Amino acid sequence: MSTVTGDDLTRSPHPRLPPFVGDYVGYDISGVAAGTHLGLPSGSLTFIVAIDRPLEQYDPSTDSAEAFDVLLAGLHLRPTLIRHDGTMAGIQINFSPLAPRAFFDAPAREFVHRTYDFKAIARPIAEELHERVNAAATWSARFDAIDDVLTRVIDEGVGPRPEVLESWRQIALAHGGLPVSLIADHIGWSRRHLNAQFHAEFGIGPKDAARVLRFDRARRMIDSNQASMAEIAAVCGYSDQSHLNRDFKALTGTSPTRWLREDPIVRKFERDGLLATR
Repeated sequence: MSTVTGDDLTRSPHPRLPPFVGDYVGYDISGVAAGTHLGLPSGSLTFIVAIDRPLEQYDPSTDSAEAFDVLLAGLHLRPTLIRHDGTMAGIQINFSPLAPRAFFDAPAREFVHRTYDFKAIARPIAEELHERVNAAATWSARFDAIDDVLTRVIDEGVGPRPEVLESWRQIALAHGGLPVSLIADHIGWSRRHLNAQFHAEFGIGPKDAARVLRFDRARRMIDSNQASMAEIAAVCGYSDQSHLNRDFKALTGTSPTRWLREDPIVRKFERDGLLATR
């Protein structure tokens, strides 16, 4: 496979696809030590089409790995481990929590805390995506293939209740910085009713959604070295740097500095100035 760098690795989806689909991020990694890459929690579902070889998710509790040509991982509050031999290529498509309704007529809660072989959900779509992405010779052609498949299968009229949609939108716009009580007041529901309806749709409550979105913003700033840890903590709404460190470790099992130092995939992206994958 030819090596592609910089902006060529990232593209916005077809105009019909937002707000269900975020950017397409291609990755073509080589020359790093074999090991495991830490997949971190975020406010989106992870949809990956592997290139050349399957993606391997490792389970340390059983010392086993599962291989995926096309992977869909739901919202989760714990990290996942991706095992690699020093090379890894594919395209990550960030699905918003609204996407399962639009593509599968199912709430996001059905996918929460789990990773699926996409063939088990929609085999014809999975096989077409994998075949066309792997047959394409350029990143642009790969992204075109994804656009073509996803625009054919989307149903834009399917969605959660308007109040639930608005509550997620408010949390996302504030990067997790709004109290749940204010969001409940905004949509005219009690906090208890909001918690119940939100959890029924997304599989996590609004407080956990706010927490993971705040973490995801902080993680991206840490990864891009935009500011000091104390400045990142303040911008992202943590009480102080210690609070950020505690929450980072609770969600990932490691500290920010150790994550940057020990994950070769993160170091590779940071060194080359590319976007980091989840």
